[in-house]
Amino acid sequence: MNFDENNFERYPISTPGIEPPDGESKFPNEKFSKKKLSYFTLAFLLLVFPLLSMSLVGDPEKALELLADSPIAFIYLPTMITHWLIFLLVFLTTRYENTGLRGLGFKRIRLLDIFWAFAFLLVSNLLLSLISLLLGKMNLAIPGEIELILPKSGTERIIWVFLSLTAGICEETAFRGYLITRLKLFSRIKGWIFPILASSLAFGMGHTYQGAGGFILISIYGIMFGVLYVKTGSIWPGIIAHFFQDFSALFFPFQN
Repeated sequence: MNFDENNFERYPISTPGIEPPDGESKFPNEKFSKKKLSYFTLAFLLLVFPLLSMSLVGDPEKALELLADSPIAFIYLPTMITHWLIFLLVFLTTRYENTGLRGLGFKRIRLLDIFWAFAFLLVSNLLLSLISLLLGKMNLAIPGEIELILPKSGTERIIWVFLSLTAGICEETAFRGYLITRLKLFSRIKGWIFPILASSLAFGMGHTYQGAGGFILISIYGIMFGVLYVKTGSIWPGIIAHFFQDFSALFFPFQN
């Protein structure tokens, strides 16, 4: 993707009281103000939620088999409710921080955003396929039982569409939009490498139900999404790509 970090350092996320020229800030956080809620939300997304996700998973294969008995009641609906509650938390936090969601890259959607999303899907899926093969040779393949939770009935497929949309909006907002920009603001570290890596590890920890291989693969995927986010300066390419990635499971189910 020709990710040149220097391009972003010309107009970094602004620190309070220092405003870049109008229209030149990728993430308009000039009026950002730290609140107690900021620390809570950052800690929740970076540590609490990932650790809770890990604690709920014992044996990934047995967990998937049990949950597959009623995916709507035990997976789809609880996941959507949890994700939208997290989105609400992020929304309220950004309001208190005086930036709103626009500070996370919620701008007017462009045709270019759709182009970026599909270009990203093509490149990232090719790379992830190669990584999956490598993980398989290292006996770290994602458990085949993951296919059990994919939709089978008509009702499950309909809900899956809404689940995919929920994941695209809420996970990109939380793990890319909020974590990356706030880690950048809080740490004051020059560059985007640390925020992208930290947010991607938190994102991967939330998918430990897919085993060690799933954690590694999803963390790498998170890094790719992070680069896409910073490269485009918009949340929309990631949301679109994330939605279609999950939505495509209706037509191209996971194969071990």
